[in-house]
This record gives sequence, structure tokens and C-alpha cells, in this order.
Amino acid sequence: MARTQRTRTETAPQQKRLVLVTSEKGGVGKSVTARTLVEYLREGGTRVAAYDADGSVGGLVRVLGTRGADGELLEEQDPGVGIGYYNIRDGAESHTVLNCLGTGEPLIVHDLAGGSLADLTRITDMGEGLDDLLAAVDENGYRLTVLHLITSEVAATRSVDRWIKLVGDQADHIAVRNTRWGKAESDFPFWHGYIDGDGQERGGRVRTRLLEELGGLEISLPALPAGTFAKVDADDLPFSAAASASRLTIVERSHVSRYRREAAAALEQLRPVLGL
Repeated sequence: MARTQRTRTETAPQQKRLVLVTSEKGGVGKSVTARTLVEYLREGGTRVAAYDADGSVGGLVRVLGTRGADGELLEEQDPGVGIGYYNIRDGAESHTVLNCLGTGEPLIVHDLAGGSLADLTRITDMGEGLDDLLAAVDENGYRLTVLHLITSEVAATRSVDRWIKLVGDQADHIAVRNTRWGKAESDFPFWHGYIDGDGQERGGRVRTRLLEELGGLEISLPALPAGTFAKVDADDLPFSAAASASRLTIVERSHVSRYRREAAAALEQLRPVLGL
């Protein structure tokens, strides 16, 4: 379950942060996690410059992007108020991941598209790793923080393994268990590890490395009932607005309020890692 372990970033609270919400596996809840994180921080008075790497159709900009009087998303977005967006698959647009550091914003969050690690390696490293990208992050006064989405599927754990091999301790690592797949350790067999039918230990090594070798953190993100989330998402409602939306039933609004409360408790653990 959630492990509260101090990380090396706690010794430098004033350092600026570049946060990447990521997984090479699609459909793991990256955009929902990014939405929840950005809402939580902004509601608490923290300025967050937020970006959606899936372009104008991304889930983060669709819900938290600034809209005009006609209700349509504005083409020009202030990332510190709404959501900046770009297509990470586009060679030129992908440069936003680094060029945004020139703004000097103290906290920058990117909701990365699934499987975009290869796109990151091409920005400055010509597909040969992330060394130059990491150097650029450091040279501009930022510390990289990677939020890894964890589900029951082995692909989610393999994604963490790939990231760790590329960035190691040059980033702070946070594992976010999406409890849409369950709450028990047995619901995440490849992440927590398990004993197979032959009595052999399988899985769990990536988690051990993240937590014990790299001083990472693990949290569990709550899940909304599927029907409630479907209605909130279909109407592009921020969770803060959904908690009082008359189009939802009283029970559904209660679901949202509980989600916000439990998510805030989980995300509170990230504040020291983010220098807040």
C-alpha cells in the first residue's frame, strides 16, 4: 500500500519541478491523474503550468482548458490558467517539453500520451536515450519528477522499468496505483509480486527498485464508480464543478465529493517531492 518514504528532493524545496505523468501503456488513467493533480494544486493556491501532450483532443485540455463565452475551447491557452497543448508525435511540437522551461514557471506538469517515451528520446538525444534531455532539464534549474501509472497489467510495470533504466536517480519517481483495478496488492500482481502455481516468486522487483533503491514514493489514487465517472467525463466537467452539478444525482455528487476528498489525502503526500 502507500509508502511514505523521504526522497532526495526534500532537501531542495526551492528547486523548480518538471512533472511528467506517464506510462507506455495506454488507458491506464494518465489524464484522470493529471486532471486530479492539477485541480488539487490549483485549488490549494499553487500555480501550475499544465500541458497536454495529446494535442487539442487530449483529456486534460478538454476538461481543464480555458473556454470562451460560446463554451468552445480557446485556441490560445495560458498554461498557468488553462492547459497548454501540443502533439508529442510531431517532431517540432514535441520540443514544448523542454522549451516550456524557458518560462521559469516553478511547477510544470505534462500529461504525456501513451507510448511517448520514444518521442522524448528524439527531442535532443536523436533516439539514443534521454541523457541530453535530462542535462537540459538540470541546466535550466529544474528537477524531473515522473509519475508512473500502475495497473494490474504487466505492461504498466514494464513501463516503469524502462523509465528507470533511462533516467535512474536523475529523476524522482512516484508510482500511482490506479485503484480502478482494485485495492489489494493481489490486484497488482506484477507490481507487488506474487507466488505462481510452481511456487516461484514473480514480479515485484521494479517496485522494490523504485521504492528502496531510488527512494521513490507510492500512492493509491481512488476510483469513481464507473457510471458516475462516465457522466462527469461526457460533460467535460472538472471534478470541482461535478461535485455540485445539478445534472448529477445527489448520490453521484456524493461519489465525486468522496473522490475529491480521498484524492486530496493521497496527493498531499506528493507535496514534499514537489517542493511545496
